[in-house]
Amino acid sequence: MLRKSIIVVSLVIVTGLIIATVFAPLIAPYDPNVPDLDSIKEAPSLVHLMGTDDRGRDIFSRVLFAARFSLVIGLASTAMALVVGVVFGFLSGYYGGLMDSVIGLFTNITLAFPSLLLAIGLSAVMEPGFWSVFIAIVAISWAGFARLVRAETLKLKTSAHVDAARSLGAAHMYILIRHILPLCTGLIITTATLRIGTAMLTESSLSFLGLGIQPPEPTLGGMVSQGRDYFRSAPWITLFPGAVITLIIIALNTIGENYRILFRTRFEKN
Repeated sequence: MLRKSIIVVSLVIVTGLIIATVFAPLIAPYDPNVPDLDSIKEAPSLVHLMGTDDRGRDIFSRVLFAARFSLVIGLASTAMALVVGVVFGFLSGYYGGLMDSVIGLFTNITLAFPSLLLAIGLSAVMEPGFWSVFIAIVAISWAGFARLVRAETLKLKTSAHVDAARSLGAAHMYILIRHILPLCTGLIITTATLRIGTAMLTESSLSFLGLGIQPPEPTLGGMVSQGRDYFRSAPWITLFPGAVITLIIIALNTIGENYRILFRTRFEKN
């Protein structure tokens, strides 16, 4: 019961943030990119809920738009990495042989590099922007899904119901989609939920290093990087976007971890 309550609270947080970012143009009290030289580094108040930055821009408005980009890149890159990883994982685990060896080689090479270092390297050779971040995150994420799905497929392809379907002449694609994929769905969803938070953290790290969306468009990592020079005189420039990153990632990881526990418990009972 407590675990379900924790999941509900986390879902409320994530849903609230998604709604706030979707309607950011309506909610934001100020234009996030328009400076106000009369309001430079103002502390949080009723006029500016999260204060202003070194150019007088409203931090609350910028956080809303920045969080929207972080959520979009997190969801989109994780979805693409999931599709690529699931396809390669199925092919590798089900067919085996040379295909398994080739896919396994690329998977091991990808996983051999520190993920953030690989993302930085890939982003550095491309023009900074949405697509460079998207490609970098997909490139470091697909291998984890592939290895996970391969391991599950290896176990399931020798199960009784799969052998029965095969003996009745079922096509390989039918067996994969009808008999193996449904049993992997819970694990895939759980892992994907955890990966969304990791993807958002990677995006924030790349933006912090100047390899993400370029100014004046706001990103959470970019705002943290911008405010580090003013941390003593105006700590809110860094603290609020940093707190939003932390809150989103904790909520997503909590959902994923608790869903994993619930899925495992239900699977063991069945």
